[in-house]
Amino acid sequence: MKNLLTAIAILAASAGALPVGSVEIEGNEFVSDSLISGAYGLAPGSAWSVETSAEGLRRIFGLGYFSGAEVLVDSSSGLVNVLLRVSENRLLSSVEFEGLDKLDEVDLRDTLMLFPGQTVTLSEIESARRLILSMLAEKHRHFATVEAEWQDPDAGGRSVLLFRVEEGPDVRVGEIDFTGNTRFSDSDLRGEMKTKQDSFWRSGRFRQSDFMEDLGKVERYYRDHGYPDARVTGYTRSVLEDGRHLRFEITVEEGRYYRLGDVSFTGNSAVPDSTLEKAMRMEEGDEYRISRFESSLDALYEIFQDRGFFYAEVEPSVNADTASGVIDLGFRINEGERAHIRMIEITGNTRTMDNVIRRELRVQPGDLFQRASLVRSLRNVYYLNYFDNVVPEFRSIEGSPDIDLVIDVEEKSTGKAGFGAGYGATDGFNGYLELGETNLFGRGQSVNINYQFSKRTQDIELGFTEPWFRDTPLSLGGELFHTTSFRDEYDRRRTGGAVTVGRVLPWIDYTSASVRYLLEQTDVYNITDDSTSYYYSLRDRDWPQWTSSVRFRIGRDSRDRQVFPGEGSQNILTTEFAGGMLGGDIGYQKYLLDSSWFIPSFWRFIYMVRARVGLLGSIGPDEPPAYELFELGGTGFYGVRGYPSQSIGAVEGFETVGGRSMLILTAEYRLRVIDQIQLSAFFDAGDTWNSWASCDLGALRKGAGLGIRVEVPMLGVMGLDYGYGFDGPERGWEPHFQFGADF
Repeated sequence: MKNLLTAIAILAASAGALPVGSVEIEGNEFVSDSLISGAYGLAPGSAWSVETSAEGLRRIFGLGYFSGAEVLVDSSSGLVNVLLRVSENRLLSSVEFEGLDKLDEVDLRDTLMLFPGQTVTLSEIESARRLILSMLAEKHRHFATVEAEWQDPDAGGRSVLLFRVEEGPDVRVGEIDFTGNTRFSDSDLRGEMKTKQDSFWRSGRFRQSDFMEDLGKVERYYRDHGYPDARVTGYTRSVLEDGRHLRFEITVEEGRYYRLGDVSFTGNSAVPDSTLEKAMRMEEGDEYRISRFESSLDALYEIFQDRGFFYAEVEPSVNADTASGVIDLGFRINEGERAHIRMIEITGNTRTMDNVIRRELRVQPGDLFQRASLVRSLRNVYYLNYFDNVVPEFRSIEGSPDIDLVIDVEEKSTGKAGFGAGYGATDGFNGYLELGETNLFGRGQSVNINYQFSKRTQDIELGFTEPWFRDTPLSLGGELFHTTSFRDEYDRRRTGGAVTVGRVLPWIDYTSASVRYLLEQTDVYNITDDSTSYYYSLRDRDWPQWTSSVRFRIGRDSRDRQVFPGEGSQNILTTEFAGGMLGGDIGYQKYLLDSSWFIPSFWRFIYMVRARVGLLGSIGPDEPPAYELFELGGTGFYGVRGYPSQSIGAVEGFETVGGRSMLILTAEYRLRVIDQIQLSAFFDAGDTWNSWASCDLGALRKGAGLGIRVEVPMLGVMGLDYGYGFDGPERGWEPHFQFGADF
């Protein structure tokens, strides 16, 4: 039905506005006369005109109750008698479908948002029809047809709205061809598109929105390979003979091929040309690429903003010589005035205190605006892992070049309260219970209690850390622990505590150092009575014994985030000394190096390479106890996935025991599905020896497999790795269930 707005006025051409004599209404069943006449706005006695009548009709249609209306007027009596004839929209009884196969009717009704008792307009019906077509297109039904039809009203005046659907065949993309391309082949250009041809390993799905983006990607590909004038001039779509596949023919105009010529700068006085030239990502004679031009432009802005020119403008000009195929670039620069930061405002922190955020900032009120310092500040705040997002905003100050900086944060859950359980081939049934908070009372303090159990271990630990003691960059932490481990050769019980003091090193970027003092009592019991065993030597000590040790640690951490980092590195060197002048009954010295590097790949993929090196030695006449030797396997710092925990050791006579030196190499290819989920394919290789002189890098134990990590609110990071061990007498698959951050 088409909307009909008709005004018939039988008026003399010279006559002025006549008074309204009467207003009558026809065709309405549900909408009251008073509502219609009130919207029309012309009552008996008021002056009638074409303009006021048309405005009244617009108001009537604005009510949303009518699909058609007309105005009939009669002025033969000297008064204007008005007849309003309306056609009401239908009242909905229910929505029904005919011919559906690929769509679920219940889900479709919920999606259409048409409810019984609702007055349904023609535009709402058309929107629903288009939505059904788009949903069918997602099911590859691109030739579907949908028609809407009202059924006869029931006794209450309500009607069923019926959608008649013909889904048509399953249609995929069969061919994508190009015309006008001489520089790049069809396959090169197809490779840039998200829309793919139907094949054994590709679905051939067609989405109009994706396809339109693909046309832009084709143009971008040309412009990033020396053809800045390239464009897609059009495309045609047809159906192949099988009636089930689409063929697209895309027409391109490549244009002239260009290389970079001269680059010039004007308007710059504070920054010399030589500095700006270093920012260019292309050199004279290079193929002209739009991506490198854009990155060069960004780098120029960074140079000026790092020097306080917040309002700097860089206007590029491109001079293309079609005869020589050379593009000269010119950059006209308006440096403007230098800007200082007048004030810094923190918003969005409903829980975290302002000073916890401010102490991480590299910029302060009164400082000259420097982009690099701001970027580093945002990284530091985000790295706290208290926020889902950290966004800077800037406010100009009227009459001043200075600015106000607003840092808006989005709080995230920082508490942990969880329980988990799993099963491992070696440890059997195992699990954990954890309660913790990394941002206690919004002050940035960390507290946790952790209990782990399996048939081989039972650990409980309580820890607290104040990262900024008395609002200085000095961290202070303490921990108490009680651990029991059960082995075939001996059982061990450890009870003790430790205090750690650390500080950021301001003269070395991203670097901090700490000192940890530990005092623990160790009791070893149920020692093997096999005198030929290496562990029989544990009987020579009087248990329990005390260990007094100090650990020095220096680390550099430039990762962009603590959980699932995407770039940067983490390098930690640890030295530990026990006994000697520190007292106690146990003496040893231990050196550990842990180096991890994260390298962005394409899209959400990330390379991670890691090396762990360890060396254990004696202090004076005291030999390290057997339980301090390196035993590899499983996960954690000493993990070699594909092998059970503590299953890789050195050979001592006819027995495999822990070693005094160790090496573990790891390579992973990670996919960050979303910020909270990460998949990985990994390869580990590691071994331990009695000394470095006896190490054999060619005999490293190797394992590979797949893993998943999930960051669960209130539970922390949980993961599962399934690795295959390639070496040793019992080669095969080994599952590894983990929680915590050290994977």
